[in-house]
Amino acid sequence: MDRRTFLKYSLATGVVIWVGDKLPKMAGMSKDRVKKLFAVESVNAVTPIFPQSVASGDPQPRGITLWTRVVPPQPGLVEAAFEISTDSKFSTFVLRGFAQTDAFKDYTLKVRLNSRHIQPSTTYYYRFIYKGTVSRTGRFNTLPASKSEVDQVRFAYINCQDYINGYYNAYRFLAEEEIDFVVFLGDYIYETVGDTSFQNNGIRPLQLPSGQPAAATLEDYRFLYQTCNGDSDLQKLRERFAFITIWDDHEFANDCFQVNAPDQVPFFKPKLRQLANQAWAEYTPTSIPFLGNKSPLASLQIYRTFKFGNLLELVMTDERLYRDGPPCDNLEAQQQYYLTQKRYITPDCPERSNPNRTMLGQRQREWFINQICNSSCIWKIWGNEVMTMQFKVLSAFATQFLGQGTPDLFVALDQWDGYPAERTLLFQTLKNAGIKNFVTITGDLHSFVTGYQKVNFDDPLDAPIGVEFVVGSTTSSNFSEESSPSSLGVPLPPIDLITQVLTASNAHIQYFNSATHGYNLVEVTSEALTCTLKAVSDITTLGGTLSTLKVFRVPRDRVLIEDVTTEGNGL
Repeated sequence: MDRRTFLKYSLATGVVIWVGDKLPKMAGMSKDRVKKLFAVESVNAVTPIFPQSVASGDPQPRGITLWTRVVPPQPGLVEAAFEISTDSKFSTFVLRGFAQTDAFKDYTLKVRLNSRHIQPSTTYYYRFIYKGTVSRTGRFNTLPASKSEVDQVRFAYINCQDYINGYYNAYRFLAEEEIDFVVFLGDYIYETVGDTSFQNNGIRPLQLPSGQPAAATLEDYRFLYQTCNGDSDLQKLRERFAFITIWDDHEFANDCFQVNAPDQVPFFKPKLRQLANQAWAEYTPTSIPFLGNKSPLASLQIYRTFKFGNLLELVMTDERLYRDGPPCDNLEAQQQYYLTQKRYITPDCPERSNPNRTMLGQRQREWFINQICNSSCIWKIWGNEVMTMQFKVLSAFATQFLGQGTPDLFVALDQWDGYPAERTLLFQTLKNAGIKNFVTITGDLHSFVTGYQKVNFDDPLDAPIGVEFVVGSTTSSNFSEESSPSSLGVPLPPIDLITQVLTASNAHIQYFNSATHGYNLVEVTSEALTCTLKAVSDITTLGGTLSTLKVFRVPRDRVLIEDVTTEGNGL
C-alpha cells in the first residue's frame, strides 16, 4: 500500500489499514504494539466483549463496511483490530488494520473499506480482536464488477422485526439459504415497548432506560438496537451475509414524517429525530456518514443504488425523511394526540389528491427517476418502504359493515395511497420512457402481497407498468393478530373475510396473505425474476418449521406474474 492510500485511511476515516501481514513503515507503530493488537487468546463464544457479534453492509465490487460493538472492561478509548481473509481459518490476510471507538459512539465500531486488494464477486471472511479476545467470524460477498456480464443474483429481503412480538425464527432458516446478500426494508427496531394496539403478544417484554412507553432519549434508541442485535438468530444472519439497509417509521416513531411523530405529544420532535438518526447510523453496517452538525433532514442520506454488473440495479429510497404529513389528519390544527386519526380504513379527502404532495421530496424523486430511466441493467429493482399499489375496500363491501352509503375506504394512507399524484407521476414517467423489467420489493404492511403497479388503478383496461412483491413481517403483528379498530371505530373482521374483501376490492392484487410471518427470496437471471415467499410456522416459541407459500416468476420484458408454485419447490 502506498503512502497516499495509507494516509487516506488513517486520516480521513480514522481507520488504519494495510495489506497482508506486514505493517507499513509509515504507520509509526512498534512490533510489540502490533503483536499485542492482533494477539488471540480466546474466541468470543459467550464473553461479553462483542455482545452484538459482527456485521457487514453496503457491499461494493471493491468495498464493504464492517461493524461491531465492543464492551470494554473499563470505560475509555477502545482500539480494536480487524482482519479480512479469503478463508475462514485466516491462514492468509487480504487486509488488516485497527480502529478506535469510545462511549461517544456507544462503543460501536465501523470500518469502511474501498481497496483494490478487495476483488469483485468474491467471498471474504472477517473478524475483530480486542485485548486478546477474537469475535465470531463474519462473511460477505462483494458485488460483481460494474461492467461485467452476470448470470445470476440471489438475495433475500426482510423487514418489521418487532422484538417484543415474537422470536426471529425465520432468520435461523434464512441464514442457511444460498444467497448473496440481504436487503432490510425498515422497522429494524420499534420505538414503543408495549403499545396495546399492535404489541399484544408481549413474548419478549422490554423496559426502556428512560422508563417511558416510547423511546425518548438516545440511550433508549441505543438500547433497542442492542437488544435486537443481541438475538442469536439475527446475529447468525448478520454474520453470514452483508446487509443493504433502509429505515421505515419505527426507527423513529410510528407513521413519522420529517421530524414529526404524529401519535405523540407534541408531534414536532426535531431533537428526537436527530437522536434516532444517530442511533441508526451507529448500529447499522452502512457506509453512509452521519453528519451530526447538520439538521435532522440533512444529517443522513440513506437513498442510494447498488449495481450488479449488467444484470441488476437495486435502487433504495427513503420515504420518511422528506415526505409530507398524512393527508386527512388535521395535525396543524393543534398539537395533541388525535384519537380519530384518519389514516386507516378511512374515506378519501380532498387533500389526498393535492398535486404538490410528496413522499420522496423533489430532489430524491428526480434522482430516482434518473436512476431507473438511465440504468443500463436488464432488471431495475426498487427497494421501497411502503406499498405502492392501491389498497381499498370498495363501497359495496364497506356498506356491509358500516351501513348504506359508505364510500370506498383506503386501508392505509400512510402508504403510497396517501400520495397518489406523485405515484402517478412516477409510474407515468416510467411508462412514457418505455422502462422494462421494473420490479418493486416492499415491506411495512406485515403481509405477503403480490400484484401489478398501474398508472390508473381504477381503470381495469390500464396496462400495468411493473410488479410489486410485498414481504410479510418477521414478527410484527399482521392483520390476523391486529386488535386495534379502524379510524371509523370498527373492529377488524376475521382474517379469512379480510382476505376475501381485499382481493375482491383490488383486482391488481394477485395474492394476499396476512396470517403468517417470514421472508422473500429473489433469484434474478437474464431471462426471468423469481420471487419465493417463505413462512415460519410459529413466532411465539423458539423453533418452528419453514414452508413455501408461493413461487412467482416474472419473465423478461413482460409485465406478467406467473404462479409457478409446485409442491415442495422453492429457491
